[in-house]
Amino acid sequence: MEAPPPSLLEHYKSKEPLTCGHVGALTEEETDKLRQLWQLVIDEFDRTDSEPLAVLFRLGDSDAAYEDGGLTSLSFEPLVPLSSKDRAQSESAIQSMPQSESERQFESAMQSELATQSESATQSESAMQSELVTQSESTTPNGSTTLSNRIARAGSGLLGWMSSGRSTPASTASDEDTAAQTQQRRRESVQDHVQRTQQHTKPLVPAPFVPLFGQPEHTRTFRAAFWQAATQTRNADSWVLRFLRARKWDVRAAFAMLRKTLEWRAGQAIDEIVFHGESQLHMHTMESGLAFGCTRDRLNNPVFVIRVRANIARERSIAAIKRFLCWQIETSQLLAAGADGRVTLVFDMSGFTRENVDLQLMRTLITLLTNYYPETLGIMLIYVNSLLFAGLWALIAPFIDPDVKAKIILARNASGLAQFIDRKCLPVELGGSKAFKYEYVVPKINENACMGDAKARMVAERTFGDAVDAYECATRMWLKGSSDDVSMNAGHDRDSAREAVCVAADALDPYVRARTLYHRLGFI
Repeated sequence: MEAPPPSLLEHYKSKEPLTCGHVGALTEEETDKLRQLWQLVIDEFDRTDSEPLAVLFRLGDSDAAYEDGGLTSLSFEPLVPLSSKDRAQSESAIQSMPQSESERQFESAMQSELATQSESATQSESAMQSELVTQSESTTPNGSTTLSNRIARAGSGLLGWMSSGRSTPASTASDEDTAAQTQQRRRESVQDHVQRTQQHTKPLVPAPFVPLFGQPEHTRTFRAAFWQAATQTRNADSWVLRFLRARKWDVRAAFAMLRKTLEWRAGQAIDEIVFHGESQLHMHTMESGLAFGCTRDRLNNPVFVIRVRANIARERSIAAIKRFLCWQIETSQLLAAGADGRVTLVFDMSGFTRENVDLQLMRTLITLLTNYYPETLGIMLIYVNSLLFAGLWALIAPFIDPDVKAKIILARNASGLAQFIDRKCLPVELGGSKAFKYEYVVPKINENACMGDAKARMVAERTFGDAVDAYECATRMWLKGSSDDVSMNAGHDRDSAREAVCVAADALDPYVRARTLYHRLGFI
């Protein structure tokens, strides 16, 4: 009998990276699945009747247009929805679950705590809370209350408490300056800030955005979108394998997820977000240190800290936070090149108050990592000891993919974090000894000067295109190989072609990606 695979914690204790299902550690069956998925990708490249992928939300669109799109701009629909049979079985299982003693104790504690905290709520807020409680008391045909409704009972009190702390006094004439400053802080981009404070009219990115491979502004081909995304891991096989692992090696499901991801990337104009970089991001969000990379964990994965206390939803728009998160995840791949694209997230809940409660932020991040950046999350450490967060977790947990949930670890102190991040690498503010204090360094005026050199970009892009063509050719030979010798030779050709793609992508990067904070800090 084979020994069970080591646990996540055992990997961190031994400092042995997780290699199962990754390049260099594939079984014969997994290699065959990889070939099958590549065949579907190549077939899609060759199609002449496929519709181009539409760009839905360009950076030039107003925040109002972005917000009017609501959650459509970051779809929360599952990529592989449950069948009606599976859904019925799932609902039946939930309805039949007895309410445990711990659940009853949790509800009682939440209701007691929230009732105490919400005494200052207004009459209208109380009425809203009562309505939510009434709706949450709905029962199933057999008279039992579902688990989701039991969560809603506690959640309704939580929502009332959250809203009770957000009322503000009526504005007066003396508040006009403060109101103007608040509006500026909510809307000001990094570009606007630099122009205002340094009296520079020169743009931080000195060229208009031009998509790769001569694509039009409002559409992308499947092939162009694929290569813009796949080169971020420095190995296209690594990127493709993410979808196979995320879909349990079901080739058709993996291809459907890959295609959906490319449709989403084109729709959100991710290539344009990367091109403009920080210049079009929200200045206050960057300055506040809401999220930043600062160290590495015991498996050498880059660590990003998310300081929840820095998140105040009213100080930025929906569009701002979505673009910020997309940019951070895209940029994280530069830091994670040696870790097969995996990153570790630390949610620092210290100083967490009701003003920081933002279910949309948490849900957006989890949706991104689950649906559009699969297998990017190494682990998520939640540094917390809070009853309030326990209530939020009860609301959020049912929406999290089980595979993602398995990577979420609650750490109540620095010792808990130190199991995964060495104390000498853990920042002082998290209980470690690493002397790192986040401070946003704004872009320098001329740091992206090469982006304005159209001729140099043309040469770099042509070289990159030739390298991609050669890699695709080697991949087609690898797929057609009928004997071990042919397959082995084709594999060697692919290795050489892959290296050429990496070199060409590195040379092209300064022309299609604005330099980042991590370049300025010397992390890249």
